[in-house]
Amino acid sequence: MGGLSGKVAIVTGAARGQGRAMALALAGAGADVAICDVGEPAMPSVGYALGGALDAVAREIEALGVRALYATCDIRRQAEIDAFVGRVLGELGRIDILVNNAGILTGNTPMHLLDDETFETTIAVNLTGSWRMSRAVVPAMIAGGSGGRIINIASVAGLIGTPGFGHYSATKHGLIGMTKTMAAELGAYGITVNAVCPGFLPTRMVEHTASEIGARAGLTQDEVYAQYLSVAHVKEPIQPEQTAASVLYLASEAARVVTGSNLVIDAGWSAT
Repeated sequence: MGGLSGKVAIVTGAARGQGRAMALALAGAGADVAICDVGEPAMPSVGYALGGALDAVAREIEALGVRALYATCDIRRQAEIDAFVGRVLGELGRIDILVNNAGILTGNTPMHLLDDETFETTIAVNLTGSWRMSRAVVPAMIAGGSGGRIINIASVAGLIGTPGFGHYSATKHGLIGMTKTMAAELGAYGITVNAVCPGFLPTRMVEHTASEIGARAGLTQDEVYAQYLSVAHVKEPIQPEQTAASVLYLASEAARVVTGSNLVIDAGWSAT
């Protein structure tokens, strides 16, 4: 087995895309993995639910020779988080790694034209939900006595201004601030807290948003994607496996003294 043998990881938003890739990378390194995703869309404009795909990802995890646990969980609701974390502790025995990956993206609306539901729901999922999940997991990490890893999936949007996506950008800037603060608070317990900041990564969530933008602007999806890539120095999208590799590093013993950091994987977007 790999370097995470005997560890237990939680990955939120793991039914597809980079969440699935992260869960499989951790399992491939030997960790038992608990996954969750939302069963119903957070709001109508998101347009899709992901909970139904969790079983298939769990089977992929088990095929790698480790244990898997899955559940639908809306991270806006503390009771659902507590029930999920309780199951993980009851069935897998411990929690060593938390990957706060769950998030939503809608957009291309200037901040002054944004409606309350879109702003508040984006905050509730992307920022408050990650805090709630961390709050639920940290006591178990402290009680375990062997430290832990919290890895928050932020975005290049947390490093720069992103016109049309200010609500999303606000959550990712906030997530980076939370990362730095929790790193300072939890270091004494051997718990590291870091962020990963991907750039353009064409997951289903991004595809959905690109379709919305294209429909309004009269552009094809490829034309919208070309606009995204135009600001990067390496003209290719980020792949889920590349984000997963970064998560695997931060979860590993090699990153034992890395905390409060942002690992940027954006093909040079934020360097522009």
